Amino acid sequence: MSTSIALVIAAVLVLVGLWLGWKVVQGRMRSDNKPPPAPAVVEAPVARVETPAVAPASVAAPPRVASAPRPAPAPVPSVLDAPVPVTVIMAPRPPALVIERVLAVEPASQAEWDAAVPLTLSAVQSASVVTTLAAGASPAFYAIGFDAGMAIAVGRGDQPFMRALASASGRALQPSSRWLDSTAATTLAATALAGLANERFLEALGDDVRDLKTELAALSPKLAALGDGRLKTLIQDLSRFAREARDNYASALGKAAFRERIDEAAERALAIWRDLVERTDGVRQQIDVLTRTQRFGEAQVEKALILLRELLDLERWQEISARTLAAAQVLRVVMGELPASSGADPLASAAAALQAGLDQDLDQALRLSDCEKGARGDPYVGKAEFEANRAALRKLVARPMAERVTPSLERLEAARTAEALDPLGAPPRRLLVRASSEACTMRWSSRAG
Repeated sequence: MSTSIALVIAAVLVLVGLWLGWKVVQGRMRSDNKPPPAPAVVEAPVARVETPAVAPASVAAPPRVASAPRPAPAPVPSVLDAPVPVTVIMAPRPPALVIERVLAVEPASQAEWDAAVPLTLSAVQSASVVTTLAAGASPAFYAIGFDAGMAIAVGRGDQPFMRALASASGRALQPSSRWLDSTAATTLAATALAGLANERFLEALGDDVRDLKTELAALSPKLAALGDGRLKTLIQDLSRFAREARDNYASALGKAAFRERIDEAAERALAIWRDLVERTDGVRQQIDVLTRTQRFGEAQVEKALILLRELLDLERWQEISARTLAAAQVLRVVMGELPASSGADPLASAAAALQAGLDQDLDQALRLSDCEKGARGDPYVGKAEFEANRAALRKLVARPMAERVTPSLERLEAARTAEALDPLGAPPRRLLVRASSEACTMRWSSRAG
């Protein structure tokens, strides 16, 4: 009985499964035979024309209810309303006003030419003078008179000064047959001063600055860390200024900003020098106190050795700073500044400080030598170190001192006594030019004309 029931149930399940499978197959066949949907028809927009409705005469129009006003629609951004980048068109700088009749051109003789001091000009400088004078094919002598201080003012292109010269030329009793305008006068004066500056200062100044850069580069890292980092930047600036003055003096002389940068560099050099003097004097004071102690033992020998080494390192930086200060002041003289003549001359003060430091070092060396000779150490295992420190101290005390300071003193003295290119109070002189259409040479004459 149970077996027959199980067979019946199994048969029923098989039939149900067959029926479900047939339904699934039939549904798939219907979906495959279904036609694709028709494409959607896009209707073109039809403009609607609204005509106002006319209410019948017998029917009264309903009362209009006041509604809140609608906000105004936001304006549609337009291409014309977009921000347009502003292009600033800089007008060219107007040329400097040319002032007529600034310097008189006079004839010169062969005898005056032979007695004058020659100037060395480059090919570019010679060509600029030839163009300025518009010389003829055959060589000719020209002479331009300069009073004291006039060459620097004219070479810088000082417009008020040249206007005064032009006004004075109009009142001349015997007017010259030829005159130079402000442009030609500036070119001629700046070129003559360039030759004078190169001969007196710029060549030697370039060598000094290169030596300073080489000396800084050769310092050990420990010694470089002890000094003033501002000094390296200052020497690089001075090197660039000296090169600009040597290569393009006529243009640099007329730039007030260039002269201001040189003045600022000279102020930095003075500030660095004063800081190093203060640090060096501080170490000397410690050595002075140490030499006056009653007992000079192994601790005092070691401390004296440390202080003396620090003093030597600082003095080396101080000497570099002194030469840098001298170079900065020479560069000011090159650009037409007058050397300081008052008691506050920084170069004289620097030389006095170096000399005073040298004298103090000599005095302290004698006292340290006496202290080292009388030094007594306690008998202990490290006596060899004590004797080694004494030997190192004797070597430092016996070092030559004057030879090390002499170069810096010489640089300071040369910068302090440097003669100005166009000194005030000097007698009038004449600039002589021998020019043709191909080349020219220039000389300074002490004759006033």
